[in-house]
Amino acid sequence: MLSVKEGFFEGKDFKEGEFKALIPKYYPEKYRKYIREETRLLKLRLKGAGRILEAGVGIGRLIPELAPLVKEFVGVDNADLMIRKSDEIAKNYPNVKVMRADLEESSKLFSKDYFDFILCVWNTLGNVKDEAAVLAELSKIMSKSIFVTVYHKGTLKERQEWYESVGVKISKVDEKNEIFYSESGLKSKSYSLEDVEVIAKASNLRVKDSRILAGVILWAELERLPGKR
Repeated sequence: MLSVKEGFFEGKDFKEGEFKALIPKYYPEKYRKYIREETRLLKLRLKGAGRILEAGVGIGRLIPELAPLVKEFVGVDNADLMIRKSDEIAKNYPNVKVMRADLEESSKLFSKDYFDFILCVWNTLGNVKDEAAVLAELSKIMSKSIFVTVYHKGTLKERQEWYESVGVKISKVDEKNEIFYSESGLKSKSYSLEDVEVIAKASNLRVKDSRILAGVILWAELERLPGKR
């Protein structure tokens, strides 16, 4: 079986065209609305920020939205296709840099508290093996907050519709735990607010703010626990 890096994020589902899973115009309306709401929130929170990191930059969708608002935008990913796609967009913005990196080793690349804010959005967290380990690493290199968006539990039907609309072939659905498995190696999890709170605590973080976007996505802003530096 292909790994998610070798399969899904290298475009195995989209060999004959665009990477529809990361292009909102192909989404059902609820997910297009989520993208709009997330973008609006990020612009409000990040305007005037110094350095920000997008952990899992994908095809660079957020670069044009956020780069003009901040001093420095760094995007990291570990899939060749994602790096190539986001690099094409980054060339238009002198304050943007795209790098290859594994999220589990983020603190080896950047100094302590290097970034003001970190973005881990569009269910990036739901695609990693160990969410707490990734958040713990990211927390070492941020000084203010980590913004996370993940699939919200209780939206199996909507997620199935989304996968069908963008052409991702699902091989298995764990309905009890609300996990989707694709033929291309994707294992996509979902979360309740309580799940995120537990993961955050295990990473020496806490939920500062949360909300549901468009009824399908959970937004959470995470900050360090008091006394944890």
